[in-house]
Amino acid sequence: MDIQNNKNVTEEEWTTIITFKFAFFTLTNTACLIFLVINGIIIYTLCSGPVFVETPRYMFLLNLVVADSIVLLISQLLYVLSVFVILSYPLCGVFVMISIMSAHISPFTLTVMSIERYIAVCFPFHHPTIVTIRNSIFAILSVWGMICIDIFLHIAFLLEFPFHLLPSLQMNYFCISTALLIGPRSKVYEMGSTITVFLFSGLVITLSFIGVMIIALSASTDKASADKARNTLLLHMFQLSLNLMSTMALPVFTDVATLTDPIMAGRLFVVVYIFLVMMPRCLSALTYGLKDPCLRPILVSRLCCRLQISTNTVTAKTHDGQKKTKLHPVPEFT
Repeated sequence: MDIQNNKNVTEEEWTTIITFKFAFFTLTNTACLIFLVINGIIIYTLCSGPVFVETPRYMFLLNLVVADSIVLLISQLLYVLSVFVILSYPLCGVFVMISIMSAHISPFTLTVMSIERYIAVCFPFHHPTIVTIRNSIFAILSVWGMICIDIFLHIAFLLEFPFHLLPSLQMNYFCISTALLIGPRSKVYEMGSTITVFLFSGLVITLSFIGVMIIALSASTDKASADKARNTLLLHMFQLSLNLMSTMALPVFTDVATLTDPIMAGRLFVVVYIFLVMMPRCLSALTYGLKDPCLRPILVSRLCCRLQISTNTVTAKTHDGQKKTKLHPVPEFT
């Protein structure tokens, strides 16, 4: 905004606007950096040893935290760009499609993780043959494949706008999915797609939980294993709620903000953006990692900057004074 071209804005008001922008920019970038560092530590830990790399549930967790980190990075990049420049429609579309793809990966990954826990409790003898590394990789690739098809459909609906006018079309302010949708069919598809993803994921997790509870009532089942699986599924439901909150917070706030004072809306936006959009993308994987008995001590140590602790070995002395290393067993989730 140029002061000379807008007499309605005083020098004091302009200074206030610049101060707010600088404060908001600093707060959001600092928060995003912290969340990305935490996610980066989780990713590094999950990639640092065979105990994690060769265990299906940790492979699913890695897929989850990578997708959440991409959403964090793209969201912050769009926020930073919105402060300095006005994005064109095509460029905004590229960023938003990547963000939507990563955001939809998370609930589907939680669905796969819930099915894995259900198989572990209800079909314990078949679990080693069903939940293999090969099948886990296939499940992850299938999730990404389904989301890519969804993204192609999103792009097809976005092309409702005359193609030759797209390069000159610019976003009004923020580059988010709701502002990107022009045609009525694209808006309906976006809403329907998001609702379908979260309803399907919630239904599968709920049915898995019910199945585990039924098995837990059986006299022949392992009560401890069933209780652990039940707690895991409850955690997955909590993670799904975090993902839903992160996905819906910004579009809902954008609609509500038009009814309030712009300065007040700007202040509230930072709170909503940090605590309801970005933070859930960090808490989702972090809560799982801190709950897992194999990951917890390593994550706590590395979050405290003690990176010298090994991720998958323990040193012990033998009877002849030699040192040897042996793999930790992967404990059941508690």
